Amino acid sequence: MARPALLCALLLACSHAARKDVTPALAAEAPEAAAQEAGAPGAPPLSAPEMIEHVLARTTFGARPEDRQHAQSVGIAAFVEEQLHPEHLDDAPLEARLQRFDLLREGSGALVRQLVEQRQMRKRAAMVEDAPPPPEGGEPQETMPNGSLKRDAISQLAQAKLMRAVFSRRQLQEVMTDFWFNHFNVFAGKQEEAALLPDYEQNVIRAHALGSFPELLQATAHSPAMLIYLDNWRSAVPRPGARQNRGINENYARELLELHTLGVDGGYTQEDVVEVARCFTGWTVAEPRTNPHFVFRPAMHDFGSKVVLGRLIPPGRGEEDAKQVLNILAAHPATARFIALKLARRFVSDEPPDALVDRVAVTYLRTAGDIRSMLRTIFESPEFWSRSALRAKVRSPLELVAASLRALDAAVDDPQALARVVARIGEPLYAAQAPTGYPDRAQTWLTSGALLARIDFGLQLANGKVRGTRLDLAPLQAATAEETVQKAAARLGATELSEKTRAYILEELRRSPAPPDLVPARAVGLLLGAPELQRR
Repeated sequence: MARPALLCALLLACSHAARKDVTPALAAEAPEAAAQEAGAPGAPPLSAPEMIEHVLARTTFGARPEDRQHAQSVGIAAFVEEQLHPEHLDDAPLEARLQRFDLLREGSGALVRQLVEQRQMRKRAAMVEDAPPPPEGGEPQETMPNGSLKRDAISQLAQAKLMRAVFSRRQLQEVMTDFWFNHFNVFAGKQEEAALLPDYEQNVIRAHALGSFPELLQATAHSPAMLIYLDNWRSAVPRPGARQNRGINENYARELLELHTLGVDGGYTQEDVVEVARCFTGWTVAEPRTNPHFVFRPAMHDFGSKVVLGRLIPPGRGEEDAKQVLNILAAHPATARFIALKLARRFVSDEPPDALVDRVAVTYLRTAGDIRSMLRTIFESPEFWSRSALRAKVRSPLELVAASLRALDAAVDDPQALARVVARIGEPLYAAQAPTGYPDRAQTWLTSGALLARIDFGLQLANGKVRGTRLDLAPLQAATAEETVQKAAARLGATELSEKTRAYILEELRRSPAPPDLVPARAVGLLLGAPELQRR
């Protein structure tokens, strides 16, 4: 296969992922009406098959054949409402699959104790290596455990995330968990964060992913994972004669304003950062190496008066200072618009229309940050259903891998190889070091090396070369190569292939003829590397 030619096509197509023109609304019979409303002059509204592919591409990690049938049977509005209420969807089969990840079932305390103990053993082993050998007949040296518990914990986190993306029935909840984890990012490689992330992701992020943004904000602010990652647990008012006098740390305060709530253009100043940091002194982590949990320590707190965004924080209160700051930020119009922008970017396009962002921000303020209501505003908007939004988003590596597996009904016996593939394409899971997490824009994923890795993944998956993953492509076999390509494209959700892509794939199939039973694998491999399949 001529990979450079396909790579050039990918670079060109993905760089034009955001096109311009506008199609529905969500109330029971509204999608079709909104499709008509959204049609730009000269641009036809989305067809019924396009609408189903579009809503599945945005509310799930990728459409399975049964998802299409279900959405067509119950209707788009009912399908979305099901996804907005994941508590009514039985995910027992997924939970059974997750039982293999034993480290993730450990409590944070038990896992952090194991990590600390292993680190101490490694230090002792290093000291033994540098010491002179014991006399003959002396005590044997202490041996170091093989492997790394931290690496194993991060690996299990990544594998479990993939399994959830591929097999969970609660797809929108998993999409939103991924969205909010990047918004409130915590890097797994820092200190003992790998021990804290299972609880952080499950009980902070996933538990609030479709609930209330203010409650989600409060939960992250109280999380040991966040407090340690952004160093607030060490932030304390300087006191004369104190044994450990680290001073006030501004890291969490700055990211709280810039990344979590108001946004970089949200109208705050450096003085606001300092005042917020003062409010959060004393918000720390007790027993960080044995049983990490949030605690407020008055001895670390600055009890003086503060002014945040022009609002007085009265003196002498303590823990209430930071709670008031969180309430101020959660109710701020700049926060409403910033969250609205990020949601619209995730579900519509990299540069969502201002009018849509404004409406979502109004919904935020009207509902006190209700996430389901904001999503409904998006899913009921003409902008969401516009032809310009169709396949306008470049899939992240996680989305690409999960979507491919879901579309092909892959059997996954060992997801470790898949986690390595996601990393190789450019998104090592839980490894974004910056507080920004992984950005949700096309240019993040469009390096030539990453695109080549996407093409290689498609070919390896289709040809059974991804360890621990099995496909049955026999149902895609047809009488002619053209019919096989058509069936495979429909299965993968490519409702329309460009003539250039179709001609290229058919030429590749003709150039290197294969036995009929191998044609589906070759067609799928070529299609997975096509520009149309890099977008959702």
